[in-house]
Amino acid sequence: MLSKGTTVLPVSFWAGGFLILCIGVMDDRSELSAIARLVGQLLAAGILIVPLAGSSIYVANMLPLALVATAAPILMIIAILFVVGLINSWNMIDGVDGLAGGCAATAIFWVTLISSWKGLEDLGLSSFVLLAAVCGFLLFNMRSRWLSRANIFLGDAGSTVLGATIAYLLITLSRQGEIAFPVLLWIVIVPVTDTISLIVRRLYAGRNPLTADRWHLHHLLLDQSYSQSTTTNIIVASSALCGSLGFIGLVVGVSNYAMTFGLIFPIAIHSAFVFAASATASNNKPRSVTVSQFNVVAPVLLRPEPTKSFGPSQQPTQPSPAILSDAV
Repeated sequence: MLSKGTTVLPVSFWAGGFLILCIGVMDDRSELSAIARLVGQLLAAGILIVPLAGSSIYVANMLPLALVATAAPILMIIAILFVVGLINSWNMIDGVDGLAGGCAATAIFWVTLISSWKGLEDLGLSSFVLLAAVCGFLLFNMRSRWLSRANIFLGDAGSTVLGATIAYLLITLSRQGEIAFPVLLWIVIVPVTDTISLIVRRLYAGRNPLTADRWHLHHLLLDQSYSQSTTTNIIVASSALCGSLGFIGLVVGVSNYAMTFGLIFPIAIHSAFVFAASATASNNKPRSVTVSQFNVVAPVLLRPEPTKSFGPSQQPTQPSPAILSDAV
């Protein structure tokens, strides 16, 4: 790729990706604040997107021609926010072995296939190389019959770089393939929907949207007694299915408006599951009991009767200080 001088991955891509990598490494090492991470990610996303100028997001015929030129700054801002959003989406789903890598592999697979279908050889080659690397990583990260638990992990550095790279590939595919950008959201709709759902629920609960919790989709599946492997397989399969629907829609020639509004269905299915799973989890929570709810029982004689004597063998034994007694 470097010998051919391909322009698919220019210097701005490597510079922005390296900055995201550095931020992730520092976060893995010393736990950066949410604000510091966000500022760094916005700067890196700007480095990735600004060199693309006004063509950062391709909307085809979804906007009137008179608005396309004037909407260029807005589209650039949307592209930057999309990169930052996907960076955090992949960081958030990286909570179960093989999940972030599996979803990345499905997304990159569809980017590779669509690029080949559109005749974009350089973009297809770049995506295929990344897909091979991710699949090699999954051999040591995804649980299987031969691997009971992960041997290596992405960390924040790996997951954030993956998210940024996938976002950049989608924007590039949209521009070079002249595919309306909202149509390509089918490829990443599962992690995007989970992230938006998390932010909305946290804000509704009056919490900081950047705080950690167990409201993620994979946590809800684990709370439904699914194993880690099954949870990963369900989410990865759902992501692959959505990507296939997007690809089929492109091949068949479904209108951009129909494909965009069709995104409501996976969002609705996700929302319905989250609502049902959250309700089940709330019902299964242990309820607090007040003192007044305890039944009154007769007092028990705690001291020995005066008429009864205890011999040496009858003295109550004291627990050894080195042994912890069972909690009451």
